[in-house]
Amino acid sequence: MQTRSDLTRELALLLVLSTLWGASYTFIKIGVETIPPLTLIAARTLIAGLLLAAIIRSRGLGWPRERATWRRFLIQAGLNSVVPFTLIAWAERTVEAGLATILNATSPIFAFLLTTLVTRHEPVTRRKLGGIATGLAGTCLIVGVEALHGLGREWLAQLAIVAATICYAGAAIVGKGFKGLDPMLPAAGSLLLGAVVLIPLALVIDHPWTLTPSLRSVLALVALATVST
Repeated sequence: MQTRSDLTRELALLLVLSTLWGASYTFIKIGVETIPPLTLIAARTLIAGLLLAAIIRSRGLGWPRERATWRRFLIQAGLNSVVPFTLIAWAERTVEAGLATILNATSPIFAFLLTTLVTRHEPVTRRKLGGIATGLAGTCLIVGVEALHGLGREWLAQLAIVAATICYAGAAIVGKGFKGLDPMLPAAGSLLLGAVVLIPLALVIDHPWTLTPSLRSVLALVALATVST
């Protein structure tokens, strides 16, 4: 009875997570209507990182002191936020959110290929192959197969999203090295370091003080940052 209860809880949490994950692409699409991609993502990482840092403090957790750990946080920031977030935000200026969701759902495929061809730390099984195929097909059905009609147009932007998924796959592999840490520490640390990288770039390139974003885009940014936590 307890096992069934745990499974139900895990499935419910997975449903919530997938809903939030899918919604983030809509928030990005709305955000980039009046906020440049670099500024949008810099603000997203900063707000999300600060929210997580506040939660970490409320839980009484201590930050790691080793420089090696923070170097790994920086690598994770590049793979999990700085590069993929910016690429996706830039691409969604022309690519529909539904197609972006489907393209990003290929991340497990690239994670599988990386672990098979590069790191080779996990065995290849039919069950894993079937899981990847089923997950991708399910994403297409949920988002709507009609979203695939845009595939091939704006190909450069679509390739940018695929590149972002490869980064996510790399981040998933690198993240396995944080087993000894509370999961919130690498998440918050990488987001905050991502903000440190992105904010100067946004200031130089976008001059955000000259922007006049719409309320719709600002609310999307807040929602996006909240989802990122």
